[in-house]
Amino acid sequence: MVALACALVALSLGVAEASTVLRFSPDDMTDRAALILHGKVVEKRARHLAKGVIVTDYRLEVFDAYKGFKGKQFAFSAYGGVLGKRGSGISGAASYRVNEEILVFLAPINKLGCRAAVGLAQGKYTIRVVEGRKLAFRDLEGLRLMDRKSGKIEEIHQEQGVAFDDLVERIKQRIAANKKKAAEEDTGSKGSQGRGN
Repeated sequence: MVALACALVALSLGVAEASTVLRFSPDDMTDRAALILHGKVVEKRARHLAKGVIVTDYRLEVFDAYKGFKGKQFAFSAYGGVLGKRGSGISGAASYRVNEEILVFLAPINKLGCRAAVGLAQGKYTIRVVEGRKLAFRDLEGLRLMDRKSGKIEEIHQEQGVAFDDLVERIKQRIAANKKKAAEEDTGSKGSQGRGN
């Protein structure tokens, strides 16, 4: 959310620079996401929100939901879009095209009813078949990624594709590990409460 707020401030000041955000691994994004969905964008419609802010409403045909959702259709709104001759956007934010197959890590909904991909464009993969292999690609144009440990900043535009099945397996393993850890913590907490009585 801090990255989104900084990007919005930069946008309001008319700064056309890249957004700098922490680099997130798939595990980081899995932990932070409220929803993780694989599907196809089937609808896209821009509209005005309060005070002239433009948002775009998207509808996904959901192929698989790995976290936070059950169903075959999912709708969400995101900042930015084009209405007539007017447009707005956030540098480094994820963009979505109709008929695009995606894997997306979505942050919790904010008080304006919008969602962003976790880590801006880091949290959205476009899925394509290349030489018979299903690969996941990220377009990181407009993003600078800062390493949490070293503080080093990299500007990366397009990454090489990663195997889609491997990425999904990593997500599933992380979710399973988080559930196991939560169950162990819950069991430990109940045990210590019982001993205190």
